[in-house]
Amino acid sequence: MPFGVVQEMPGISESEYRMVEQHLGPDRPPGLLAHVAGPVEGGWRIINIWQDEQAFRRFQSERLMRAAGLAAQEENFDASKAAGFRSLTVTGSEMPF
Repeated sequence: MPFGVVQEMPGISESEYRMVEQHLGPDRPPGLLAHVAGPVEGGWRIINIWQDEQAFRRFQSERLMRAAGLAAQEENFDASKAAGFRSLTVTGSEMPF
């Protein structure tokens, strides 16, 4: 069942987003169906649709946490902003496709 994740990241700039992104690697994560990211007033928003929740959780534990940790070690990356992240998930039953 499709699984959607919306991340609201107040105070995050495009350059900070790109720092994490570069550590994720060039290949598309297994199970990722769609990825949209961009600026919103005062921060950054990411919307991902996954094949299922398991694909997202695998990506989160195997790649995303590592990439965020590596980015946090870079100059000009304020890791304290992570405390302001908000996340919303949507299951396939709530999606019209």
